[in-house]
Amino acid sequence: MEDLLREIIKKNREYPEEQIEFSDYCIKKMKQRNIEKEVVLSAVKSTGNLFYAEVQKRPFRGVIEERFKIVYRLSSRYSLIVIVAYHQKILKVINVIKTSKDFKAKWRKKILR
Repeated sequence: MEDLLREIIKKNREYPEEQIEFSDYCIKKMKQRNIEKEVVLSAVKSTGNLFYAEVQKRPFRGVIEERFKIVYRLSSRYSLIVIVAYHQKILKVINVIKTSKDFKAKWRKKILR
């Protein structure tokens, strides 16, 4: 997993803010969940707060898309889960979820497996 975390940090640095796009679904969910776009951009560009990542392969428009579930530590109480897809010129943010400490316990169990 350490290699995956380093790879994600490297990839995220390659994209300037102008090349980070949010899906319509993501924007809708961010409004419902009261998550600011600046918080997501700050987390994606940071290097020290990333603590978990996994690769997901999902069918999307007839092809299998490789997506990454990335978890950032916002504070001792909250984490931010960001689902992204890396394209040639665009980093596409597909979904964003802000979680509480209770949810972190579930992640720790999953990491320890």
